[in-house]
Amino acid sequence: MRHPAIPFFVFWILVATSMYLVASRYLNEPWYLIAICSINVATIALYGLDKLLALMDARRIPERLLFFVAFIFGSPGAILAMIVFRHKTSKVTFQFILAILILIQALVIAGIFYCFPQVFVAKYQWFGVN
Repeated sequence: MRHPAIPFFVFWILVATSMYLVASRYLNEPWYLIAICSINVATIALYGLDKLLALMDARRIPERLLFFVAFIFGSPGAILAMIVFRHKTSKVTFQFILAILILIQALVIAGIFYCFPQVFVAKYQWFGVN
């Protein structure tokens, strides 16, 4: 039997990939910024689809998949979708797990900034560092 999350994961990958391909063709930005933006747009679409399915009383997207796409740097999109669609806002457990994922992401990003500052500072001259 097919896993219920597979079609939704394929949908998410298609949205993220097409957003990345279109944006990378027309924007002159680093690949990692385009990838993160594409991941977040696809995450918003996936959360919106889950809200639509909830309103229609149809088969829902598994929460594990929603957590997974938030974990792979889609958490800003997940939070925005939760606010815009008013989705999963009453589930305290869901919010707690999402907060833990965001904390893990913040630690990973801080580690990347600490270990590889030249990658981020070179083009944008962030934080007044030359």
